[in-house]
Amino acid sequence: MLVALTAAGLAVQTLMGAGFDQPPQIRAVRAKADAYVSRATPQTNFGRLQDLKVDAAPRARTYVRFNVNVKSGDVQRVNILIWSRTRSRAGYQVRLAYDSWRERKITFANAPGLSPDYMLSGPLKAHAWKAVDVTSLTDDVSGADDGSVNLALTTTSSKGLDLASRETGLHAPRLVVERGGRQGDPPTTTTTEGP
Repeated sequence: MLVALTAAGLAVQTLMGAGFDQPPQIRAVRAKADAYVSRATPQTNFGRLQDLKVDAAPRARTYVRFNVNVKSGDVQRVNILIWSRTRSRAGYQVRLAYDSWRERKITFANAPGLSPDYMLSGPLKAHAWKAVDVTSLTDDVSGADDGSVNLALTTTSSKGLDLASRETGLHAPRLVVERGGRQGDPPTTTTTEGP
């Protein structure tokens, strides 16, 4: 996991809170569910594939769920890590998904609505991790009684993006949650592996 954090540009010693007396607690959680939906085939479910698609035309969005509580404790920063298979200047937008959904049931026709607010990924490199700070989005997580964070990826680019899904194992999407610490001690890192 430390390799993924470093590859995504998240050096542990430079994470916010790394200079505190108590070490910040950094937890990396693999996606519990992910799928993409496509307007071209609005009744089709793509929840079992190793690819996640994001496109503006025809419209395709990706949904990712992480089972982690970001409302309790002293959360300092939350980053989503996504493995991109394709290069893109436009990248993608990360938004909150408003309602619950099921990985093997979600389609374009029944997909939940998205928040108007988003965080931009910026340009993507092919075959590389991309970290996006979504702290401000997760501040708005409410109603997720099950302690989950539901995010969606969209884009303005009609040059489709191919991203790795949780079914790939090693390159599964991750949510990195950093909780506060005190000055002086090095950060500690834990990884939660999904099924």
